[in-house]
Amino acid sequence: MRLKGLTLILQCPPFSIKFFYFMSDFKAIERNKDIGSNHSLLMKGLVPGIIYGKGTEPKKIALEDKILKKLMGTGSFYSTIIDLDVDGKKEKILPKQLQYHPVSDRLIHFDFLRVQENTKVNVEIPVEFLNQDKCPGLKKGGVLNTVRRLVELTCNANNIPSKLEFDLIESEIGDAVKISNIQLPEGVAPTISDRDFVIATLVPPTVEVETKTEETTEEGAAEGGEEKSEEKKEESSDNKEENKESK
Repeated sequence: MRLKGLTLILQCPPFSIKFFYFMSDFKAIERNKDIGSNHSLLMKGLVPGIIYGKGTEPKKIALEDKILKKLMGTGSFYSTIIDLDVDGKKEKILPKQLQYHPVSDRLIHFDFLRVQENTKVNVEIPVEFLNQDKCPGLKKGGVLNTVRRLVELTCNANNIPSKLEFDLIESEIGDAVKISNIQLPEGVAPTISDRDFVIATLVPPTVEVETKTEETTEEGAAEGGEEKSEEKKEESSDNKEENKESK
């Protein structure tokens, strides 16, 4: 089976957005009474599922378990548009939900959203930070504190970014990466719209400072204990000498 793909990268330093449309014809069958029960499909290595969409009739289908696992292993399963061939009819879908058996943890059902020209979706997109090895703040001992590894976006299903990227090449300790620092394409917006939320911060190495403070305190306490012990010994020696003289 040949895979067809298209990759488009838009870069505007220090951020970039990468679009990846992965489209391939995967064979599926439409479920009916002659096909058998869901249990019998699972025994044959097929997983039952449904395709639904606004203003359209839902369609019950089944897909090979090995194909689903292959798609799930791409790392962008829930943000990738997939072309299905259902008994010769083309369906463009977006994965929405997977269901597993509560005991065996086996995949037993899936829900796919039918993608149309005007389909709007909410998707969680990962954020990647570039040039961490060259970041001035990290070189000075700073720590990259990731507040959000995923950013939820709302957009047209045909315009889903595969990931968001931010370049740390000029970032210093104390800097914050906010959603406004990443230029989103037209028609794509964060679902949180009432504030300019933080994605990550570069913070000073507070953990190391606290460790050193604790060590200093322990050393001070030990020295103080030794001094007190020596003072008690001196006092005891003086008392013994006084007692001898009085006798």
